[in-house]
Amino acid sequence: MADAAARFYERNYEWHAAQGSVETDADVLAAMQAGNGRYSQAWRYLQANPGRDVLELGCGSPALARVIGPLTASYTMVDIVAARLGEDLPANVRTIQANLDNDFPVESAAFDVVQAMMVFEHLYDPFHSFAELARVMRPGGRAFVNLPNIASIRCRLALLLGNLPYTSVPNWFERREWDGNHLHFFTVAAVERIAAHVGLSVTGLHPVGRYTALKRLRPQLFCHEITFVLVKPAG
Repeated sequence: MADAAARFYERNYEWHAAQGSVETDADVLAAMQAGNGRYSQAWRYLQANPGRDVLELGCGSPALARVIGPLTASYTMVDIVAARLGEDLPANVRTIQANLDNDFPVESAAFDVVQAMMVFEHLYDPFHSFAELARVMRPGGRAFVNLPNIASIRCRLALLLGNLPYTSVPNWFERREWDGNHLHFFTVAAVERIAAHVGLSVTGLHPVGRYTALKRLRPQLFCHEITFVLVKPAG
């Protein structure tokens, strides 16, 4: 793609593909079953509440649709990188190629569940991202939004030592992707504030990765990334 924005997002996919690190179905399922993966909370919710209409923003891998799709009534995947939108997908899966920096290319109040895992920090305008998130959710619906936490103790120590904190991967410089192409930083308080601004409530904070027992004690400090559960009022 010649479009500069598309190329910005495409580079990240190409790097993972070259490393052979694009997730398989087995990888996705194992991470969910472990209970501390990015999608674990969404997967558990859909297991307990099957037959929902689900929107996946920045789909990451077609493997997600093959694992999660059978739990849903419909599963819509949106990504700017065409290579992410595979063809070997369940019949109830719809794919849309679009730039999420623009208005999301779906109808208002069309989804019971929205998933956005490590996506909003890559988009240009968080106010637009969260407003669009609220728009596409049905009343009583929920969203699972995974974000990096710049207030984590790891980032605080980096700053204390005079280093640039990173919220992506340690080798971001070698990859020539400034902080892994992250454009914005988030804290728990900032997410709660912007969620309230668009009429959503944060009802859950779930640690990702190892040492979950410690992270649950104080997610704001010990979590480097957090899966937020946001709910839209039913009324």
